[in-house]
Amino acid sequence: MTRPFIPFSIACIFILSLIYWLYLSVATSMNIAQDSLGYATLGKMVQTQGWVSYFTTGPNREPIYPFLITASMSFEHVTGLAYVKIMAFFGVMIMFLTQVLTYKILRLLNIRNGLCALVLAYLALSPALNNAAFSLYSEIAAFPVILGIVLTSFYAWEAIRQNKGQLAFVYGSILGLLLTLATLIKAVFECITPVYLIIFFVTVLLSNKAKKMRSFPFTSLGVRMTIICFTAAVSFFYVPVTGYKWLNLHYNGNFVITNRGSWALYGNTARRMEPLTIKRFTEALAYVPGAGVCNSIFGAKECDFWSYRKSDEFGIDKQNELNRQHLSPEKINAALLKSSAQKALNNPLQYTLLSVVEGSKMFFWESTQVGFVRYPHWLQKIYDTKIFNNGLRFLVSLATMAAVISLWRENLTPDKSPLGFLIGVLIFLYILFFSFFFILTRYALAIAPLYLITISIWINHAQSNRALRP
Repeated sequence: MTRPFIPFSIACIFILSLIYWLYLSVATSMNIAQDSLGYATLGKMVQTQGWVSYFTTGPNREPIYPFLITASMSFEHVTGLAYVKIMAFFGVMIMFLTQVLTYKILRLLNIRNGLCALVLAYLALSPALNNAAFSLYSEIAAFPVILGIVLTSFYAWEAIRQNKGQLAFVYGSILGLLLTLATLIKAVFECITPVYLIIFFVTVLLSNKAKKMRSFPFTSLGVRMTIICFTAAVSFFYVPVTGYKWLNLHYNGNFVITNRGSWALYGNTARRMEPLTIKRFTEALAYVPGAGVCNSIFGAKECDFWSYRKSDEFGIDKQNELNRQHLSPEKINAALLKSSAQKALNNPLQYTLLSVVEGSKMFFWESTQVGFVRYPHWLQKIYDTKIFNNGLRFLVSLATMAAVISLWRENLTPDKSPLGFLIGVLIFLYILFFSFFFILTRYALAIAPLYLITISIWINHAQSNRALRP
């Protein structure tokens, strides 16, 4: 007996979630400060001066989120409604789309209805995810795009396996466009994409070869399907991304997506290559769950070494030093990258160790104290309760770590679960490439929906094993 497309319990959660998000969109207010002030400034500049100014004053931040802000400011001009409220409504729509895509993936994974309901309900209530929806930060825009990458990759896999050339081309093209959107929201996807595509297509070939299917991709027809899909994905990614980088080169002399990569990489590399004592390493470990944990044990002065302020100091000082040499932007970026590599290679073991420590921050994504949103009094009172905040952060982080490790260990066999494999690979690459930089809590939020799906896989697997026991 097949399950209904949307069971009653799931439909209720969708409706209640929308009501709750709409309430929050009205009852919360955005605190425009720090990076969110930068986003607001960019949005206003594009709205008043056009996109040429965005490029001539650049390279600036990735363009998709400033585009949303510009659109909301244009709506404000027409409707008189504050643009931050329009952005909050955009947040509601994105959260709902995220919930729908999450449910689609859960169904494909054959997760039990009760567990699907719990995951979707938590997605609606999560303090960190709602913070992303109702603050002026770009992570919210990545939610449906990253889920779309996973879904489209799965459908492309199926099209190749079934030797459907037109579908392989279509899904390959959509995959390339989604990876482009992801890159123009989070530039780290420029690094993630080629590795992800290589792993994906090589695995498709090897997986189907192992199955010895009659029309497997190592036959001439199958190879053609794979090439069609791969070529489409690569073309629909690199053409627009290269075009965007060319615009930056034309208007401001930088062939890049954004200007933060090279100096941020150097700053974090330089800090990691400072002399490492047992005490300093212990401080780094204590900083993983959050600055508050480290400060409570070692004090704010000691822990400040592992904050973004110290890495930014190293990076900006080095960039200023190169600027004083009157080098071109391209030569400055090249020099920063070369210096970063040289420092890392001086002690690769220490660099790798501290990169793993930095990457571990990605598991600590849930929090009621992300900031930049003012909540209604009753909700803020709950969020300010230390036992609630610390307990929720600890439990969700523990579940995330256990689930992801289980996924990597047991479900990264593509023949067993292609969709689980794709989720595991994307999570791994996202953490890997972000581990070269300083990781803030909000950076992890882009893959938080994948974390929730992973937790559901873990629990569902445990329940199935328990049911099989005599």
